[in-house]
Amino acid sequence: MLEKIIELCPDDLWNKKVSGFVFWQQLVHTFSGIYGWLREEKPEIMPPFSIFNGKNIYAEFEHDPEIMLTKTEIKNVCNETKETAEKWLDGKDDEWLKMPFAVFKINNFENIEAQIRHIMYHVGHCEAIFRENGIETGEYLDYFG
Repeated sequence: MLEKIIELCPDDLWNKKVSGFVFWQQLVHTFSGIYGWLREEKPEIMPPFSIFNGKNIYAEFEHDPEIMLTKTEIKNVCNETKETAEKWLDGKDDEWLKMPFAVFKINNFENIEAQIRHIMYHVGHCEAIFRENGIETGEYLDYFG
């Protein structure tokens, strides 16, 4: 869904501040959460993908970004995030889902569930912005259709 949003977002909306944030900042924020929480290492103090070319893009929405990122740069962030999450999930089983997560008092399943909720919140936010701008998302690929 996030990849489709990157693909569909028109250039005039990409760097525009909408609903309080620069559009692509929503995507970086979402990827930052996935990358930070779905990996073996403990989450970093500073959110992943916060600094680009020495400039802060404020992945946690503290401020407007100091530089604008291109779709290509965000696609690279997406790909790096996918690789990290796939590596973390590779070879895991039901017993692993029940095991404690490396941080906080939750298990691996609860961590995954929290990330899915976070992703879907931001997908919905981006889709709402698209609707307000007359952009249709179409259908997403899933395993049922």
